[in-house]
Amino acid sequence: MSPIPITITGSLCEFCHQFISDIFSFDFTSQDAYPARWHPIGSGWGPWGDAFRHHETLAALAQSAKSCELCNVLHADLSLMDESLHQGWLGLYPFYSSGRIGPNKSKGVFRAGFRDSLDRMPWGSSKIGSIPLHSFKVCRRVPLNEGEQVPWLDTYRRLPAVNPTITPSDIANMVSHWQQDCRTNHPNCSNAPADHVLPTRVLDLGEDPTPQIRLLETHDLKAPYATLSHCWGGAIPSITLTTNAASRTTSLPLSSLPQNFKDAITVTRALGLRYLWIDALCIVQDSRSDWVREAGLMSAVYTGAAVVISALDSPASSAGFLKPDRLPLAVLGAEYAVQKVLPELNDYLVTCPLVSRGWCMQERLLASRLLHFGKEQVFWECRSLFRAEDGRDFTGDSDGHVMAEFLRIRKRIGVAAARGERLDWDAWYQLLQEYTTRRFTVSTDKLPALAGAAGLFRNANKETGATYVAGLWKEDLARGLLWCAHYDHVPGRKVWGISSSDRISTLAEPPERRAPSWSWAALDGHLDFWALRVGGFVVEVLDVKMSVGENELTEAFPDGVVTLRGRVARMFYHTPEEVKYDVGTLTFQQSDSPSDASSALSGCVMDLDRRKSRFCWAMVIAQSNNEWFLLVLDKNDDGSYRRIGMATAKSVEVDLGRFEVHEVQII
Repeated sequence: MSPIPITITGSLCEFCHQFISDIFSFDFTSQDAYPARWHPIGSGWGPWGDAFRHHETLAALAQSAKSCELCNVLHADLSLMDESLHQGWLGLYPFYSSGRIGPNKSKGVFRAGFRDSLDRMPWGSSKIGSIPLHSFKVCRRVPLNEGEQVPWLDTYRRLPAVNPTITPSDIANMVSHWQQDCRTNHPNCSNAPADHVLPTRVLDLGEDPTPQIRLLETHDLKAPYATLSHCWGGAIPSITLTTNAASRTTSLPLSSLPQNFKDAITVTRALGLRYLWIDALCIVQDSRSDWVREAGLMSAVYTGAAVVISALDSPASSAGFLKPDRLPLAVLGAEYAVQKVLPELNDYLVTCPLVSRGWCMQERLLASRLLHFGKEQVFWECRSLFRAEDGRDFTGDSDGHVMAEFLRIRKRIGVAAARGERLDWDAWYQLLQEYTTRRFTVSTDKLPALAGAAGLFRNANKETGATYVAGLWKEDLARGLLWCAHYDHVPGRKVWGISSSDRISTLAEPPERRAPSWSWAALDGHLDFWALRVGGFVVEVLDVKMSVGENELTEAFPDGVVTLRGRVARMFYHTPEEVKYDVGTLTFQQSDSPSDASSALSGCVMDLDRRKSRFCWAMVIAQSNNEWFLLVLDKNDDGSYRRIGMATAKSVEVDLGRFEVHEVQII
């Protein structure tokens, strides 16, 4: 194959100039013979492949980075590694191998590492086919021609460079392109809203990009608008209060706002939108009645937005998200540049502050289109895919990562809601599993922050009935009661069920009682909902009486009693055999051996106090062949019960006749 011509006009040092010239002349494939400075694989670098010997030390790389653009790109990334990974000379490796997929075939991608530290270099992702950390790529600087098709492995031609800085015009151009593709090629997105009834209040940014803005009482005015999804990160001094709400309808000084809000205004104006909704400014924060009313409208606010602006990587309102310096770029010439390869999307998302916050889950769930601002690039998310500025697309399909799972849930729920289709209860439990991983600054927000999502489900199921009770649904309550602290299910293990040595997440009580013990919202911590994995429910729900909060989506402190009829037995909880484990055993007598299969039920996980042996009551909720799933209860002085745990017992040999049918009330 003939060499690929390249004219290098960028500021490169001697080593970088040779390396780039060589790999282009090689057509990005390994060679039988190399010019000077190349070391073939026989020199002992194993999966790293043939090496180009670059600078001799990190210090030499740092010195060259002052004048060489490519050295600067390398140094900006490699200098952040631990000092122990800086040993020996620096090598560039375009022909590295992965034990799972073999030699690198992506033309233009290369690894970098210091000679005496290669065996300690991290890969960074468990995803098959992922590009390792501290890799770099040749990428294109100019758009492809209309209709031009590029082979997938020609990475240097296919993937665009990410601009080191971003301007309002850059944002406008990117979003225009993404929106057009979305409307043209995504059937799931074609019916996203254009003009929608505005929220109760919005920021009116005016018709001209002037500093003058104001708070507008909309009175059902229809117009396209943007919303901001962000982390508060503590107190915000510029919130709207009863004392300043009226004056803000005349003028709201831009200078008084934190940087996240200023950046959101810049983006909104760049997109050609006049109206912007920000919770801290558009809800009167010291008015309980206003807060409750507006929290109940969250579903409409985020569903109706033309775009949700997501401050993905900003930990606080003052941090801002339009960074002046994002990602170093080494210009090679008019067509090509070199930039580091950014991490796999899922691995990156789990590090973002916004992804961990409880309020932000429903904001992302409800939005038809989101514009995420990360620290190094911008992302577009619709009901079809998650698109990165660096040219990569993600759908979440066939990916077990928790971030990919949420992407699938979001698409499934969003598409069903947009089409007016019924949402099944399993989708709710899938949503809760993700939701319970998130944190709250204010513990009492846990249920109100789910009100928008609950409203979406209630509307989707209004024909068949959907009665909201403390974060669950009365119409599917038997299945909804079967939740438990999350356990790490080993990938590849075909059978779901808790074993004695499984790692179990820690649960905690909130500072004040927040929900009935039968509700998942009574505790904090990552939960699993077993209705997603098992069938054979045998318990009967006789009644649900809510003294506070039936169908009140924003109620922070619901209270109620569930009456069940099913098989119940008094049992004794034996703590885990070893301190490092969390899973105990139930037996009928304290003296019974936990290893006696005829009298023991394994897989018991107490919600709290897992190191405390005690008598309790076990109620069979579901049976599937020889597997039982039970609620573990404590009996109160008045004869009612409260939930204290759950058990998943496998290969059960216990005689079911040892359980008696009773009606129990759980509070």
